[in-house]
Amino acid sequence: MKNSRVSRFIVALVACIVVGGAGFLIFWNVNAEEVMPEVDQAKLLESNKTWIKTNTSLTMEPNLVIPIKGNNTVTTIASNGDLILDTTNKAVLAKMATVNVKYKDMNRFRVRVFANKVSTVMNPAAFQYTHDNIDGFLTSYSITKGTLDKSAGRAMKLQTRAKEQTLKVNEKLETVYSSGLAEKVAPMLDIDPEVSGQYLEDSFNLTSGEVVTAYPRELHYQFSTEKTSLAFFKSDSDEEITQPVGLEYVIKK
Repeated sequence: MKNSRVSRFIVALVACIVVGGAGFLIFWNVNAEEVMPEVDQAKLLESNKTWIKTNTSLTMEPNLVIPIKGNNTVTTIASNGDLILDTTNKAVLAKMATVNVKYKDMNRFRVRVFANKVSTVMNPAAFQYTHDNIDGFLTSYSITKGTLDKSAGRAMKLQTRAKEQTLKVNEKLETVYSSGLAEKVAPMLDIDPEVSGQYLEDSFNLTSGEVVTAYPRELHYQFSTEKTSLAFFKSDSDEEITQPVGLEYVIKK
């Protein structure tokens, strides 16, 4: 009789765990499938224009910042909200050449930044990692610390010689994750893992003899993650996410 009661208790306990787990899984799946709200385009345009109005400089590398206003420098916000800077200012180009050899002998520089990334790229404040959690089935994930570098990636196969022509660009720039875990915690960095990349469309005039080399502008996140299973089993790992935010063009003759 006693054994029968124990058996019924165990069966009831297992049933509660299964039902509770299923309920949690359904709740988690509903949350995971929620659609992120779209940013109002008009507000985004006005927000991006503010960076030009306040004359905020553009950080190219940790030790390279260039002004967005000045002689022979044009900075605009495109109709889709992208930020575009185009300069032939000799002082600016010379400064860039002293920092990175790829800019040596450059006679023109252009950069285009995705509208939804202008704020992150232009913000001069140090990036602060969120301490939010992402909850999964019996497991949660968090970012404990990290750094963010704004830089350019490797040169792309986008080179041309022109004779008074317009260069048209339509490139898909993809986000790269160091692992599945990095992809899982990406929403905490305002990165949607369901979106593999963004297309950048651009068009600008070239003069005779100009040679264009394009480099993806990138946000390079390096961070430590903590995985907690069953509320008390913890493990750490170092992860990276490289997210393209636009293109820069090094133009030489």
